[in-house]
Amino acid sequence: MVKKLLLISALAVAGYFGYDTYKMYKGGYFSMPELGPNDFSLSFKSGFRGVMRDIPDHRPARRYLASQASGVPEWFQETWSECRRPLEKEQTAFEQQLDVGPGGRLEAICEIDAGGDIFVRGWFISVPNL
Repeated sequence: MVKKLLLISALAVAGYFGYDTYKMYKGGYFSMPELGPNDFSLSFKSGFRGVMRDIPDHRPARRYLASQASGVPEWFQETWSECRRPLEKEQTAFEQQLDVGPGGRLEAICEIDAGGDIFVRGWFISVPNL
């Protein structure tokens, strides 16, 4: 009886760690670039991943959402992008094209460097976490 209980416990622990490892793999955390002291990462089920460079992390007070750019090639869908604060003119242009609602704001513009060609992968938006 004790052996069966130990076997079931060992299988449960192995299953937990196996599932956690699978989630980390699907989130791209094994291929994530190095993080600096003021950096943090965001990864979404859609494959959109970004490293927020020198941007304050407002979790859990705010919830982060992703807005993906159209026309991103399939082979870049799950590539880690570098995210930076938007310039004032970029902020204004974004707000004119997309209404993020009350309390929403553009937090970062995420870009991918594809062999010297830098293109916008998407945007991270935050809203109050109510």
